[in-house]
Amino acid sequence: MSEVYDVEEFWKFKMKVGLIREAQRIPRTKKLLKLVVDFGDETRTVVAGIGDQYEAEDFIGKKMIFVTNLKPKKIAGVESQAMLIVAEDKEGKVYLITLSEEVPVGVKVW
Repeated sequence: MSEVYDVEEFWKFKMKVGLIREAQRIPRTKKLLKLVVDFGDETRTVVAGIGDQYEAEDFIGKKMIFVTNLKPKKIAGVESQAMLIVAEDKEGKVYLITLSEEVPVGVKVW
């Protein structure tokens, strides 16, 4: 069995729906993509390490879920201000979790 946590630990994370407006590969890296994400009331830059399985163009215009209350972290010279939520199978294949058009940008996920 994997580690278990009290539900209070989960509630510490703030997740929101974001719309990816721009995406580009970070030069001199194999996996890193720089995403510009619209959260409705603000825009943030997010670095995602899945560029080995997806092209930057695959993200533009997609609504996805992000953890938004992590400390910013500089990755390959770019400050990442949130974390993209994806799914991963046992073989390491990453799947994008996209949302329908009806879900408003900036809404809380819980």
